[in-house]
Amino acid sequence: MKLSLYMDDRETEKIFSYLRWIFLAVGLLVFYYPPLADRLNFTKETFPLLLLVGFVYMAAAQIALIKIAPGNQYLNLLAKAGILFDYVALMWLLFLTNGVMSPLFPIAYLLVMHATIYWRTMGAIISSAALTVGYSAIYMAQGQHEFFTTFVFILNIFFIWVVGVFGSMIVIRERKHFRQKEIFHELMFTDYLTGLYNHRHFQEQLRILTSSRQKFMLVMGDIDHFKQVNDQYGHLTGDEILRRIGGVFKVLAEKHGAQAFRYGGEEFAFLLPELSSKQQISFFDALYSTLDTNTFSEECVSVTMSFGIVSSKDQELPDKLLGCADQLLYSAKAAGKNQAKFETGYTYYYSAANAESAAATQ
Repeated sequence: MKLSLYMDDRETEKIFSYLRWIFLAVGLLVFYYPPLADRLNFTKETFPLLLLVGFVYMAAAQIALIKIAPGNQYLNLLAKAGILFDYVALMWLLFLTNGVMSPLFPIAYLLVMHATIYWRTMGAIISSAALTVGYSAIYMAQGQHEFFTTFVFILNIFFIWVVGVFGSMIVIRERKHFRQKEIFHELMFTDYLTGLYNHRHFQEQLRILTSSRQKFMLVMGDIDHFKQVNDQYGHLTGDEILRRIGGVFKVLAEKHGAQAFRYGGEEFAFLLPELSSKQQISFFDALYSTLDTNTFSEECVSVTMSFGIVSSKDQELPDKLLGCADQLLYSAKAAGKNQAKFETGYTYYYSAANAESAAATQ
């Protein structure tokens, strides 16, 4: 996990998940570690039950955070469940650890901040109000209303609301900065038309991969007869085709653990992890079958593409790899288009009939 001032909700939830494990360890110390437990003498009758409930929930949440992909719709549900669990656990702990005078009360401030991160001002208000109600119920249940206890109670309630108000202001500002950072990143590294990574990001990623001597495949592609499409149907149709291809390539890249780029004009590129021969064929079967079955615009129904493919080698310079892939792409164009040429000499030709037959046997 990378710590940053501008973390997304998933990374933020991971931090709160780790904090729960820390507080669980602290709870074990104050209730069962003799040098502390004997001095503090907290009520521990129901603590084992809280420990069991907490461990089950926290383990399940930790596994879910590992498995949930960024942007998943269930992340918001997990965050809500986490805040509810934190509230119940805190009230339980306060009741067991001297109530209003509990040394664990500062955890309440974290709960307010947690709710504020996700729901801003509304989260601050709801969490502060809920803590006020719960803390007040503990105060009334204790029945100890001497001056000092009452003073601590009022002071803690006051600071809950102070943290809520100022916390919401800070979070709103932080989220605004985070959104601005996302926009700047998108403008810098994303092609506005296709939604793919742009030429600048391609060069950067290619340099990183080659300098770290990682094994990968570079795929350079070009739309066949694209100039004729622009001349015959107009540039609006050409832009629509580029946009549709960008959507196709984005899905394909995510499925195969690759990165897809608009290199420039009608040229595209993929950076693929090292694949076996069978996986390479599977990738191009998926690519060409998608191109074959998609309708890219009302005027220009079908689109074909040619590709050149090279594999990375130790100490290979980025420009040399790119030049080799370009030569293979031009060779595929010269040989009749709608094909993919590999540096091994193999040429891939797409056949819809063969693809359907292969799919039927799987």
